[in-house]
Amino acid sequence: MNDEENEVFSGAVSSQPQMVNVQTSGPMYVVERSSAPQVIGILVILYNILITAAGLFSLAALAFISDLDESAGIEALPLGIFFVTIILSLIPAGLGIFGGYKMFQYKKQGLWIVLGSIVLGWIISIINSAFTSDYVGTGEAAFDAGFQGICGLFCVAICGIIVCIPLFMANSGLE
Repeated sequence: MNDEENEVFSGAVSSQPQMVNVQTSGPMYVVERSSAPQVIGILVILYNILITAAGLFSLAALAFISDLDESAGIEALPLGIFFVTIILSLIPAGLGIFGGYKMFQYKKQGLWIVLGSIVLGWIISIINSAFTSDYVGTGEAAFDAGFQGICGLFCVAICGIIVCIPLFMANSGLE
């Protein structure tokens, strides 16, 4: 056997690395995310926190309303209906807070959750106006629910456009 057959590796080790010329595919630009999803997410969270606080305040005031007497011939809203309408209004508010938090994190899923909570709130408002029409409205449940539905449709459209502002931007950063 000679020494060449015993050698596994051959060559010299240099302490200086070799430079390899690799060309990039094009210029790389650093693009900043828009702050619109975060701003709108915070506004959605604040609005729904106010709605939730108003609903909880209404639940706390429910005990005081039961002590009121029926004066001037006005029939009081039954406490059961009042309680159900408050609880139903808290559902879209909770969804709105969650969706606003997701929007703040640049998640497109949050935008869809907020839009869903807006539509759910619209549907619940129609149902609430139908249930309370004898006590608050004209007494015609179908008329009150229809009026609430048509007028609420404009509010839903405006709120939906405001929430969708990040989708209109070129670089909203939503994932």
